[in-house]
Amino acid sequence: MEQSMPRNQKEGIIYGGIICALTCSFMATMNISINMGGMSRAALVTIVKAIPVVFIIAMILEGLIVGKVADKLVSVFSSPTDSVNAHILFRTFFTVIGMSIIMTIIGGILASGFSLEVIKEFSISWPRNFCIVIFLELLIVQPIARNVMRIMHVSQEKYQIKNETDLDDGFSA
Repeated sequence: MEQSMPRNQKEGIIYGGIICALTCSFMATMNISINMGGMSRAALVTIVKAIPVVFIIAMILEGLIVGKVADKLVSVFSSPTDSVNAHILFRTFFTVIGMSIIMTIIGGILASGFSLEVIKEFSISWPRNFCIVIFLELLIVQPIARNVMRIMHVSQEKYQIKNETDLDDGFSA
């Protein structure tokens, strides 16, 4: 069984939470800094306030909408014989497209309210956000999340082996 991917819903939430926390933290920091003219004390306060809100929104949207659409698209554009890495790449690509579009709009609304400015800025912000997030996901965030899964699974297997050994020792007496 694949060591680096979630095996159940609990692990899926942990995996998604790691990805979401890292991505939201980086993207909120970058976009708020750009929007506020650089990193300052005021920008830092805004970032700290924004990250939990953006994290919750992103987790809900990915779980309820974007993840489901991404899974359907993966099944259309891949086959069961494709490698795990191909499925991961497709899933990441489709998720990043959906989440970057939605979160760029939400970020604009959080920054400026409902205004034409959000629509005007979208054509500049979204391509930048998409390119940065796809790079971030493929080279930094996904490998970190998969490594956490690998560590969890190795730890679980060691625990299971230890318990089985302890049980065997208890019955052989």
